[in-house]
Amino acid sequence: MIGPIFLRARPAKPARLAALTAATLAMMAGLAQAAEGWQGTSTIKPATPLQPIRIEVSGRVARPGTQRLPADARLFDATQAAGVRADAYLAGAAWLRPSAREKQQALKAGLLHELMQAQQQALRDEQGERASLLSRLHAEVSALQVSGRVTTVLDPVRLELEAQLNHRLADGDRLLYPPRPDSVTVSGAVQKECRLPFVGLRPAADYLRDCPAHGEADPDWLIVIQPDGKVSRHGIAAWNRNEGQPLAPGARLLLPLRGASAWRSLLAAQGVADDEVRSLNAELAAFLATQPLPAAASVDPASGEQR
Repeated sequence: MIGPIFLRARPAKPARLAALTAATLAMMAGLAQAAEGWQGTSTIKPATPLQPIRIEVSGRVARPGTQRLPADARLFDATQAAGVRADAYLAGAAWLRPSAREKQQALKAGLLHELMQAQQQALRDEQGERASLLSRLHAEVSALQVSGRVTTVLDPVRLELEAQLNHRLADGDRLLYPPRPDSVTVSGAVQKECRLPFVGLRPAADYLRDCPAHGEADPDWLIVIQPDGKVSRHGIAAWNRNEGQPLAPGARLLLPLRGASAWRSLLAAQGVADDEVRSLNAELAAFLATQPLPAAASVDPASGEQR
Protein backbone atom coordinates (compact mmCIF):
# COMPACT_ATOMS: atom_id res chain seq x y z
CA MET A 1 0.00 0.00 0.00
CA ILE A 2 1.21 3.49 -0.90
CA GLY A 3 0.91 6.00 1.91
CA PRO A 4 -0.24 9.66 1.60
CA ILE A 5 1.79 11.87 -0.60
CA PHE A 6 2.47 15.43 0.59
CA LEU A 7 3.36 18.18 -1.90
CA ARG A 8 5.19 21.23 -0.71
CA ALA A 9 4.73 24.52 -2.61
CA ARG A 10 7.80 26.08 -3.87
CA PRO A 11 8.44 29.51 -2.49
CA ALA A 12 8.15 32.32 -5.05
CA LYS A 13 11.39 33.73 -6.20
CA PRO A 14 12.19 37.19 -4.89
CA ALA A 15 12.66 38.51 -8.41
CA ARG A 16 9.16 37.44 -9.43
CA LEU A 17 7.56 39.11 -6.37
CA ALA A 18 9.38 42.32 -7.10
CA ALA A 19 8.17 42.31 -10.71
CA LEU A 20 4.51 41.75 -9.72
CA THR A 21 4.65 44.48 -7.11
CA ALA A 22 6.16 46.96 -9.55
CA ALA A 23 3.50 46.20 -12.19
CA THR A 24 0.68 46.64 -9.67
CA LEU A 25 2.04 49.96 -8.45
CA ALA A 26 2.50 51.21 -12.01
CA MET A 27 -1.09 50.30 -12.90
CA MET A 28 -2.47 52.10 -9.82
CA ALA A 29 -0.40 55.17 -10.60
CA GLY A 30 -1.72 55.22 -14.15
CA LEU A 31 -5.31 55.02 -12.97
CA ALA A 32 -4.75 57.85 -10.53
CA GLN A 33 -3.26 60.06 -13.25
CA ALA A 34 -6.15 59.26 -15.59
CA ALA A 35 -8.70 60.17 -12.93
CA GLU A 36 -6.88 63.40 -12.19
CA GLY A 37 -6.75 64.29 -15.84
CA TRP A 38 -10.47 63.53 -16.32
CA GLN A 39 -11.43 65.73 -13.40
CA GLY A 40 -9.34 68.54 -14.77
CA THR A 41 -11.06 68.50 -18.17
CA SER A 42 -14.61 67.80 -16.96
CA THR A 43 -17.36 70.05 -18.41
CA ILE A 44 -19.87 69.30 -15.65
CA LYS A 45 -20.76 72.47 -13.76
CA PRO A 46 -22.50 72.77 -10.42
CA ALA A 47 -26.27 73.36 -10.59
CA THR A 48 -27.33 77.01 -10.57
CA PRO A 49 -29.52 77.81 -7.57
CA LEU A 50 -33.16 78.46 -8.54
CA GLN A 51 -34.22 82.06 -8.30
CA PRO A 52 -36.84 82.98 -5.69
CA ILE A 53 -40.34 83.87 -6.86
CA ARG A 54 -42.51 86.87 -6.05
CA ILE A 55 -46.11 86.35 -5.01
CA GLU A 56 -48.59 89.14 -4.29
CA VAL A 57 -51.09 88.57 -1.46
CA SER A 58 -53.83 91.12 -0.79
CA GLY A 59 -57.03 91.52 1.17
CA ARG A 60 -57.53 90.42 4.76
CA VAL A 61 -53.95 89.45 5.55
CA ALA A 62 -51.55 90.73 8.18
CA ARG A 63 -48.74 91.46 5.71
CA PRO A 64 -50.23 92.41 2.34
CA GLY A 65 -48.06 93.01 -0.67
CA THR A 66 -45.31 91.16 -2.49
CA GLN A 67 -43.86 88.09 -0.77
CA ARG A 68 -40.45 86.78 -1.84
CA LEU A 69 -40.53 82.97 -1.57
CA PRO A 70 -38.31 80.02 -2.54
CA ALA A 71 -38.67 78.69 -6.08
CA ASP A 72 -40.42 75.55 -4.84
CA ALA A 73 -42.91 77.42 -2.62
CA ARG A 74 -46.52 76.27 -2.42
CA LEU A 75 -49.84 77.86 -1.53
CA PHE A 76 -49.48 77.19 2.19
CA ASP A 77 -46.10 78.94 2.22
CA ALA A 78 -47.69 82.10 0.81
CA THR A 79 -50.50 82.05 3.37
CA GLN A 80 -47.97 81.81 6.17
CA ALA A 81 -45.77 84.54 4.78
CA ALA A 82 -48.71 86.95 4.42
CA GLY A 83 -50.56 85.89 7.58
CA VAL A 84 -54.18 85.25 6.58
CA ARG A 85 -56.43 86.95 9.11
CA ALA A 86 -59.34 85.36 10.95
CA ASP A 87 -61.83 87.71 9.26
CA ALA A 88 -60.79 86.68 5.73
CA TYR A 89 -63.64 85.20 3.69
CA LEU A 90 -62.06 81.87 2.75
CA ALA A 91 -65.03 80.78 0.60
CA GLY A 92 -64.33 83.70 -1.73
CA ALA A 93 -60.53 83.62 -1.73
CA ALA A 94 -59.01 83.60 -5.21
CA TRP A 95 -55.79 82.36 -6.80
CA LEU A 96 -54.94 84.45 -9.87
CA ARG A 97 -52.33 82.99 -12.24
CA PRO A 98 -50.73 84.68 -15.27
CA SER A 99 -50.49 81.25 -16.89
CA ALA A 100 -54.31 80.95 -16.91
CA ARG A 101 -54.95 84.31 -18.55
CA GLU A 102 -54.40 83.20 -22.14
CA LYS A 103 -57.15 80.57 -22.05
CA GLN A 104 -59.55 82.95 -20.32
CA GLN A 105 -58.75 85.69 -22.83
CA ALA A 106 -59.76 83.29 -25.59
CA LEU A 107 -62.96 82.47 -23.66
CA LYS A 108 -63.82 86.16 -23.39
CA ALA A 109 -63.09 86.83 -27.06
CA GLY A 110 -65.26 83.88 -28.13
CA LEU A 111 -68.08 84.93 -25.83
CA LEU A 112 -68.07 88.50 -27.15
CA HIS A 113 -68.12 87.18 -30.71
CA GLU A 114 -71.07 84.91 -29.97
CA LEU A 115 -73.00 87.70 -28.24
CA MET A 116 -72.45 89.92 -31.26
CA GLN A 117 -73.61 87.19 -33.64
CA ALA A 118 -76.70 86.53 -31.55
CA GLN A 119 -77.47 90.26 -31.46
CA GLN A 120 -77.17 90.56 -35.24
CA GLN A 121 -79.44 87.57 -35.68
CA ALA A 122 -81.99 89.15 -33.35
CA LEU A 123 -81.90 92.36 -35.39
CA ARG A 124 -82.45 90.41 -38.60
CA ASP A 125 -85.40 88.69 -36.96
CA GLU A 126 -86.72 92.09 -35.81
CA GLN A 127 -86.47 91.10 -32.14
CA GLY A 128 -85.64 94.50 -30.74
CA GLU A 129 -85.84 93.65 -27.02
CA ARG A 130 -83.64 90.59 -27.44
CA ALA A 131 -81.09 92.57 -29.44
CA SER A 132 -81.04 95.26 -26.75
CA LEU A 133 -80.45 92.69 -24.01
CA LEU A 134 -77.63 91.04 -25.97
CA SER A 135 -76.05 94.44 -26.57
CA ARG A 136 -76.11 95.17 -22.84
CA LEU A 137 -74.59 91.78 -22.01
CA HIS A 138 -71.89 92.42 -24.59
CA ALA A 139 -71.02 95.73 -22.91
CA GLU A 140 -70.98 94.13 -19.44
CA VAL A 141 -68.64 91.34 -20.52
CA SER A 142 -66.38 93.80 -22.35
CA ALA A 143 -65.91 95.76 -19.12
CA LEU A 144 -64.78 92.70 -17.13
CA GLN A 145 -61.08 91.95 -16.69
CA VAL A 146 -59.40 88.67 -17.56
CA SER A 147 -58.32 87.60 -14.08
CA GLY A 148 -56.55 84.27 -14.53
CA ARG A 149 -58.48 82.84 -11.59
CA VAL A 150 -57.94 79.16 -10.83
CA THR A 151 -60.61 77.40 -8.79
CA THR A 152 -59.09 75.77 -5.72
CA VAL A 153 -59.25 75.64 -1.93
CA LEU A 154 -57.30 78.42 -0.18
CA ASP A 155 -58.09 77.66 3.45
CA PRO A 156 -54.65 77.61 5.18
CA VAL A 157 -55.69 74.78 7.51
CA ARG A 158 -56.74 72.52 4.64
CA LEU A 159 -53.67 73.44 2.63
CA GLU A 160 -51.48 72.27 5.50
CA LEU A 161 -53.35 69.02 6.10
CA GLU A 162 -54.27 67.98 2.53
CA ALA A 163 -51.16 67.75 0.38
CA GLN A 164 -53.12 67.36 -2.86
CA LEU A 165 -54.56 70.86 -2.39
CA ASN A 166 -51.23 72.53 -1.66
CA HIS A 167 -50.28 73.38 -5.24
CA ARG A 168 -46.93 74.79 -6.27
CA LEU A 169 -46.78 78.52 -6.98
CA ALA A 170 -45.21 80.35 -9.91
CA ASP A 171 -43.65 83.76 -10.19
CA GLY A 172 -46.29 86.48 -10.58
CA ASP A 173 -49.14 84.54 -8.96
CA ARG A 174 -51.58 86.51 -6.80
CA LEU A 175 -53.69 85.47 -3.82
CA LEU A 176 -56.73 87.48 -2.80
CA TYR A 177 -58.47 87.08 0.57
CA PRO A 178 -61.54 89.35 0.51
CA PRO A 179 -63.78 90.28 3.43
CA ARG A 180 -67.09 88.48 3.82
CA PRO A 181 -69.70 90.13 1.58
CA ASP A 182 -73.30 90.64 2.62
CA SER A 183 -75.01 90.50 -0.77
CA VAL A 184 -76.02 88.30 -3.70
CA THR A 185 -75.78 89.53 -7.30
CA VAL A 186 -78.44 88.72 -9.91
CA SER A 187 -77.46 89.28 -13.55
CA GLY A 188 -78.05 87.98 -17.06
CA ALA A 189 -81.53 88.16 -18.56
CA VAL A 190 -82.87 90.64 -16.00
CA GLN A 191 -84.18 94.18 -16.40
CA LYS A 192 -80.98 95.39 -14.74
CA GLU A 193 -78.32 93.80 -12.57
CA CYS A 194 -79.31 93.64 -8.91
CA ARG A 195 -77.30 93.42 -5.69
CA LEU A 196 -79.59 92.06 -2.99
CA PRO A 197 -78.98 91.52 0.74
CA PHE A 198 -77.87 88.00 1.52
CA VAL A 199 -80.35 85.99 3.62
CA GLY A 200 -79.13 82.72 5.07
CA LEU A 201 -80.77 79.58 3.64
CA ARG A 202 -82.97 81.62 1.30
CA PRO A 203 -83.60 79.55 -1.87
CA ALA A 204 -81.82 80.88 -4.93
CA ALA A 205 -85.03 81.18 -6.95
CA ASP A 206 -86.57 83.41 -4.28
CA TYR A 207 -84.06 86.17 -5.02
CA LEU A 208 -85.59 86.49 -8.49
CA ARG A 209 -88.71 87.96 -6.88
CA ASP A 210 -86.68 91.06 -6.03
CA CYS A 211 -84.98 91.37 -9.43
CA PRO A 212 -87.44 91.53 -12.35
CA ALA A 213 -86.65 89.18 -15.20
CA HIS A 214 -86.29 90.29 -18.79
CA GLY A 215 -88.84 89.08 -21.31
CA GLU A 216 -86.10 87.01 -22.97
CA ALA A 217 -85.21 85.15 -19.76
CA ASP A 218 -85.36 81.36 -19.60
CA PRO A 219 -88.31 80.52 -17.33
CA ASP A 220 -87.05 77.05 -16.42
CA TRP A 221 -83.43 77.40 -15.33
CA LEU A 222 -81.14 79.43 -13.12
CA ILE A 223 -77.33 79.26 -13.05
CA VAL A 224 -75.62 79.65 -9.67
CA ILE A 225 -72.00 80.80 -9.39
CA GLN A 226 -70.74 80.39 -5.85
CA PRO A 227 -68.01 82.74 -4.53
CA ASP A 228 -65.40 79.97 -4.87
CA GLY A 229 -66.04 79.89 -8.63
CA LYS A 230 -68.06 76.68 -8.77
CA VAL A 231 -71.00 76.69 -11.20
CA SER A 232 -74.25 74.72 -11.03
CA ARG A 233 -77.62 74.82 -12.79
CA HIS A 234 -80.89 74.79 -10.85
CA GLY A 235 -84.38 74.11 -12.08
CA ILE A 236 -86.84 76.87 -11.10
CA ALA A 237 -90.02 75.78 -12.90
CA ALA A 238 -92.74 73.60 -11.39
CA TRP A 239 -91.65 70.58 -13.42
CA ASN A 240 -87.92 70.72 -12.59
CA ARG A 241 -87.56 72.74 -9.38
CA ASN A 242 -84.32 71.90 -7.61
CA GLU A 243 -83.08 74.00 -4.70
CA GLY A 244 -79.53 72.65 -4.86
CA GLN A 245 -76.88 73.74 -2.39
CA PRO A 246 -77.59 76.82 -0.24
CA LEU A 247 -76.10 80.05 -1.49
CA ALA A 248 -73.00 81.51 0.14
CA PRO A 249 -72.55 85.25 0.68
CA GLY A 250 -71.20 86.78 -2.50
CA ALA A 251 -72.84 84.26 -4.83
CA ARG A 252 -73.94 85.35 -8.31
CA LEU A 253 -77.22 84.23 -9.89
CA LEU A 254 -77.24 84.20 -13.67
CA LEU A 255 -80.66 84.11 -15.29
CA PRO A 256 -80.08 82.45 -18.68
CA LEU A 257 -81.20 83.83 -22.00
CA ARG A 258 -84.22 82.06 -23.41
CA GLY A 259 -83.56 80.05 -26.58
CA ALA A 260 -79.84 80.81 -26.52
CA SER A 261 -79.24 77.70 -28.61
CA ALA A 262 -81.52 78.91 -31.42
CA TRP A 263 -78.60 80.63 -33.15
CA ARG A 264 -76.85 77.25 -33.58
CA SER A 265 -78.64 76.78 -36.91
CA LEU A 266 -77.09 80.01 -38.16
CA LEU A 267 -73.58 78.83 -37.26
CA ALA A 268 -74.25 75.40 -38.76
CA ALA A 269 -75.28 77.08 -42.01
CA GLN A 270 -71.94 78.91 -41.97
CA GLY A 271 -70.06 75.61 -41.78
CA VAL A 272 -69.28 75.55 -38.06
CA ALA A 273 -69.24 71.97 -36.78
CA ASP A 274 -71.77 71.09 -34.09
CA ASP A 275 -69.10 69.97 -31.63
CA GLU A 276 -67.47 73.40 -31.91
CA VAL A 277 -70.63 75.24 -30.88
CA ARG A 278 -71.02 75.76 -27.14
CA SER A 279 -73.93 77.13 -25.18
CA LEU A 280 -73.93 80.88 -24.93
CA ASN A 281 -75.26 80.72 -21.38
CA ALA A 282 -72.62 78.19 -20.31
CA GLU A 283 -69.81 80.33 -21.70
CA LEU A 284 -71.20 83.41 -19.98
CA ALA A 285 -71.35 81.52 -16.67
CA ALA A 286 -67.84 80.14 -17.13
CA PHE A 287 -66.38 83.60 -17.70
CA LEU A 288 -68.28 85.18 -14.80
CA ALA A 289 -66.93 82.41 -12.56
CA THR A 290 -63.40 83.69 -13.21
CA GLN A 291 -64.20 87.04 -11.60
CA PRO A 292 -62.96 87.38 -8.01
CA LEU A 293 -65.14 89.02 -5.40
CA PRO A 294 -65.05 92.83 -5.44
CA ALA A 295 -64.07 94.98 -2.49
CA ALA A 296 -66.40 95.00 0.50
CA ALA A 297 -69.61 96.92 0.11
CA SER A 298 -72.63 96.76 2.37
CA VAL A 299 -76.22 96.72 1.15
CA ASP A 300 -79.13 98.55 2.73
CA PRO A 301 -81.66 95.80 3.61
CA ALA A 302 -84.59 98.18 3.11
CA SER A 303 -83.77 99.57 -0.32
CA GLY A 304 -81.28 97.01 -1.65
CA GLU A 305 -78.99 99.89 -2.62
CA GLN A 306 -75.26 99.84 -2.09
CA ARG A 307 -74.05 102.12 0.66
